[in-house]
Amino acid sequence: MTMHPNAFAGMLAYGMTNMLMSAGRAVTEARQARIQDAWSTALASARGDAHQMSQIAVAAIDRVGELEEEVARLRRALRQRTDALKAIAR
Repeated sequence: MTMHPNAFAGMLAYGMTNMLMSAGRAVTEARQARIQDAWSTALASARGDAHQMSQIAVAAIDRVGELEEEVARLRRALRQRTDALKAIAR
């Protein structure tokens, strides 16, 4: 029994998409683990040193600010994409 070429292409695309999504999740999880380990290591090494702890706190607050800016940029991009899709659909 032969498979229709379009069915095969669809199955192949589906499988490749799943593999790429899994790889992306693995990379994201590994990145998050490295970031968390870096903060944990910094905090552990600063234990007992108030000045170093305050520097780590300032760095963490700065990082939160950077992440908030990134979220705002992503929201703007998503809103622009949504608006563009709505304009195309009209």
